[in-house]
Amino acid sequence: MRKLSDILAYFLLFLILIPIFYVMFFITQPIKDNTAVLFDSYLVEYFKNTGIILFFTLLFSTIIAIFLAYFESFYEYRFRNFFRFVLVLPFAIPSYLFAYIYADFFSYFSWFNIFLREQFNLRIHFDIMNIYGAIFVFSLAFFPYVYILLRGFLAKFSANIINSAKSLGKSDTAIFFQIILPLSRPAIVAGASLCAMETLNAYGAPNYYGLHVFSTGIYKAWIAYNDLNAAIKLAVILLFVVFFILLVEKIFRRPYEISSKTYPIKRKKLSKIASFIIIVLFSFIFFISFLLPVIHILIWFKRSFLDVNYSALFILSKNTFFLSLSSSLIILIIATFLAFNQRFKKGRAKIIISSLSNMGYSIPGSVIAICMLALFICIDRINEPIYNFFGINNALFLTLSPVLLIFAYVVRFLALGFNGLDAAFNKLPSSITYARLSLGKNPFSSFFKIEFILVLPSLISSFILIFIEILKELPLASLLATSNFKTLSFEMDRYASDEQLAMLSAPALVLVLTCFILLVIFNLIKERK
Repeated sequence: MRKLSDILAYFLLFLILIPIFYVMFFITQPIKDNTAVLFDSYLVEYFKNTGIILFFTLLFSTIIAIFLAYFESFYEYRFRNFFRFVLVLPFAIPSYLFAYIYADFFSYFSWFNIFLREQFNLRIHFDIMNIYGAIFVFSLAFFPYVYILLRGFLAKFSANIINSAKSLGKSDTAIFFQIILPLSRPAIVAGASLCAMETLNAYGAPNYYGLHVFSTGIYKAWIAYNDLNAAIKLAVILLFVVFFILLVEKIFRRPYEISSKTYPIKRKKLSKIASFIIIVLFSFIFFISFLLPVIHILIWFKRSFLDVNYSALFILSKNTFFLSLSSSLIILIIATFLAFNQRFKKGRAKIIISSLSNMGYSIPGSVIAICMLALFICIDRINEPIYNFFGINNALFLTLSPVLLIFAYVVRFLALGFNGLDAAFNKLPSSITYARLSLGKNPFSSFFKIEFILVLPSLISSFILIFIEILKELPLASLLATSNFKTLSFEMDRYASDEQLAMLSAPALVLVLTCFILLVIFNLIKERK
């Protein structure tokens, strides 16, 4: 039974990762003559722009996250619990939506600039549609990845370490730079690596701002030049960039050994002036990262309320929720099986399953999309006689179906389900499983009566995170969504490309409101746990 489950686990992982391995065999295929300009003229620019955006996004996101997590974990001030919740809400707004909102907000005809001209006769024009603007919106969109992981780490920080440092005469500033920051390196690096993956994955913001990065180059090679081989070559180059970042992350993520027991930290009360400054700074970050974008969406919606096609919006929402729900459930089923199957494994087998399960999330969506297209087009060509036999006139039957997008989501977000459930299963005493097996109970039914119930909160939390990520995802939708099965993110990108920003407010409201509700539920589950 154990060998059969192992074979099934490796088969599932192979099936999920086969698109990535498949494109490696076609990297040497020639590209079209008219596509060569992408490599001759833009390849250096792809590296340069991607590198600059990645470096400064990581820098600013990490600085913001460290500032927020440190003061939340070690100091007491008014509205602390309020900020603890609202500062994760930017997670509900995708980076491309930030890009659309702030481009419009700083434009000459925005409601903000009109107000300044009418009330104060001030004429301000600030061009944000450049590489600096992309860094700004990415920093706002991605700092929660570092912030959430870091504050979770600092919540378990031992008070003994702080007290020992104070007994040696260390100031709060010295303790922060010499003790807290170095010991927090694993959490910071882990969060920064997630931020890096999301930055490399982003397509909507660079495309709208007219920036030449790898994600837009892959899209252009396939959509504009209709050259799958060129898109594969760019995807593989980006894949090697990702693997290099993961290698660096693995080196810097090695944790320090802490031998002391963990005792809860007693938060220090800030003075009135210091508390006021912190509240102002926290409020400013909350305002620019969530409140202002929501207000801007509502203003857009007020302008376009009568022009919105609500029946089409319903269909878009239905398609998006169907894809998110079905993909999330498939991911959770596979992740539950893999996490439970490797629960008692040690050594190389455990490392292999964990590494393969996490590989998809490390790979940008545009790369996965090209891998999927290459594989499914090949499958459709092989199956063409079968389609003809059954009277199916569509030669790209699978490629143009929702199956392709669902499969791509499973590959991309399996890691989110696996990591959460793997941690939950590892916290369960192994005696529980051994006891139910020794009693001769049916392994399948007894699993759902015992272990499944115990990991249910983690299962629901993982489902919420996966659902939100799929809901916001654009690179896969932009490359793989068909004309008869569009998503909310796809439609927002289409409106932005047509410069109809007010019209994207309706799908944006549906997306942001859904993510907000799910984040509230997620927060309640975490607090209850």
